[in-house]
Amino acid sequence: MSTHLLEVRGLHTLYGASHILHGVDLCIEPGQAVSLMGRNGMGKTTTLKSLLGVVTPRSGEVSFKGQRLDALPTWQRMRRGIAYVPEGRGMFHNLTVREHLQMANRPNDRGETQWDYDRVLALFPRLGERLDNLGTQLSGGEQQMLAIGRALLTNPDLLILDEATEGLAPLIRKEIWDVIRLIKQSGISTLIVDKNIQVLKTLCDQHVVLVKGRVAFSGNSQQLLENMSEVESYLSV
Repeated sequence: MSTHLLEVRGLHTLYGASHILHGVDLCIEPGQAVSLMGRNGMGKTTTLKSLLGVVTPRSGEVSFKGQRLDALPTWQRMRRGIAYVPEGRGMFHNLTVREHLQMANRPNDRGETQWDYDRVLALFPRLGERLDNLGTQLSGGEQQMLAIGRALLTNPDLLILDEATEGLAPLIRKEIWDVIRLIKQSGISTLIVDKNIQVLKTLCDQHVVLVKGRVAFSGNSQQLLENMSEVESYLSV
């Protein structure tokens, strides 16, 4: 039986006649942090949407904790222990900070609660000061904190972050990276889409680079360092 937490094999995804993903493979082990990098339009978000079931691949397999997910709707995949912090943060316009957190608060599929309301507020004290504000009234950095806190309250085995620090001020960006390191240390696996290769090469254990919907590089941090000039050429505009 596979020891992989997440295993994606041979994903081919199309939007109409446009062939976006061409046989993408991706594996994440328990407790691992994996980066997914590539220039804009190379298939990173489509890969996430394909493994989450938001879009249906033409072919390929997605397994999580040894069970195939291909036939399951998105909400059932998430209930198996996946949490998603989307690009744009996904705030609900009519919910306060408190309601965003309370809505998500639940044990995992084994009935365990590693993350609860108080622990999330201890991690993000700024949210505790804004509990009665609407999520849409927060700054970009505070919205990202809320989106991560909301995801943690589902007590996931895998946390997926799409454009983890996009558009954030440098100090807030550093704060978010520090939080992601803490999350990794807590034992949660992470799949991180971001452009900051300097942070990702030290934070993540494995790295995948997409070029035009194909895996151009896949390897550990040592292999990334050994092939840095090649990888940077894939990421440069």
